Amino acid sequence: MTYAFDTNIYQVWRNLNDPSVQRIMNHPSIQTVTRCFLDVEDGDPLVIPRIILTEHLVWIAKTEGFDVAMEVLDTVHDSVWNVIYEDEQLHKLAIEIGSRYGGMGAADLLLAAVAKQEGATIVTMDSDFKKIKPGNRCYCIGIDSRSNSGSSRVTAPVY
Repeated sequence: MTYAFDTNIYQVWRNLNDPSVQRIMNHPSIQTVTRCFLDVEDGDPLVIPRIILTEHLVWIAKTEGFDVAMEVLDTVHDSVWNVIYEDEQLHKLAIEIGSRYGGMGAADLLLAAVAKQEGATIVTMDSDFKKIKPGNRCYCIGIDSRSNSGSSRVTAPVY
């Protein structure tokens, strides 16, 4: 499976050693994030929309400092992960998706467009992705209060 993680997923992963996260390590949402990252570490492809990478690096710069953010950027660029830079075609795809599912922000739309373009599964905790009709490749983690597992798998095509 090819993954495309939303910014919130990187933030959870980066904070796994935080005592507040450690206390909830058995929560299904944390277990799903862990499983997805372990898949990537085991070789599953990861695509990173440039806008999501930028959001994550800004968050790191604010919470851990600019130098740490630059170290993470170097790590990403030295990895096998595929950073996707927006081009006109990707923006057109984001606009098409946005015209179907109003109310999503630009970063979410570009994440959805990259996922469609690359055949990737989105992993997110963002409730905005619940607007996308069932059938896309999207794990919406911990946002479906009716789910006993803490995550829901949306299963119909987004596009």
